Amino acid sequence: MRNIFFIPAFLLSLLSVTYSHADLLKDKDIVHESQEDVLARHLKNSDTVLLVCVYESRYVPLPEGKGHLWDKASQTRIVQTLRGTAPVGGILILHRKDESLPPSGLIREEEGHRFISTQEQGELWYVFLNSKELKQDKQGTLTGSLSTMFMNPLKIDDEDGMDSFRKLLHIEPAKIAEESEAARFQPESGE
Repeated sequence: MRNIFFIPAFLLSLLSVTYSHADLLKDKDIVHESQEDVLARHLKNSDTVLLVCVYESRYVPLPEGKGHLWDKASQTRIVQTLRGTAPVGGILILHRKDESLPPSGLIREEEGHRFISTQEQGELWYVFLNSKELKQDKQGTLTGSLSTMFMNPLKIDDEDGMDSFRKLLHIEPAKIAEESEAARFQPESGE
C-alpha cells in the first residue's frame, strides 16, 4: 500500500524537476514581424482602405477596470478612397480606446453629451477597415473602429511605415494601380 503512494509522488517530483529546468526562448529564437508583414496583414483583411485627414479628436470617458479608458473619436474627412466605396469628402469618425488624455483640450457639450475636444493639425492617415463594421447615419457620416493594432492608422509622417506601404502598393491619384500578392484583399471563403 505504501508503494502505491510513493510511485505517483516520485513521478510528480520528477516532472516538476524537468519542467523547472526547461530552456526559455532567447531573443534570437523569437521571429519578429516586419512592418511589411503587419501592413500586408491589414491590407489582406481590409476591403476599405482610405486616406483621411484628422481635424478633431473627442475624448469620452469609458469607466473600465481600475481607471478610466477613453473613447477617442477622431473626426476625419476622406481624402482618397483606395479600396472600397466610401465617398471622397465624406466624414468618417474613427473610434479607438485610449489610456491617456491629450495635453490640452476644451470641455464641450453637444446634444447633451460632454466631451473633451482637441483640434488636430490636419494629420493624414491611411486607415484599414472592414466595410461590414462601418455604420452610416442619416446625414451620411460613416463611423468605424480602429483596432489598437500597430500601424493602423498609418500616419503619413511615419517614414519607415510609408516605405513599407510603398513596397506593397503602387498608388496613383484616387486608386491603387498595382498591389503585391502579399497585400491583395482576400475575402473570407463563402462570400
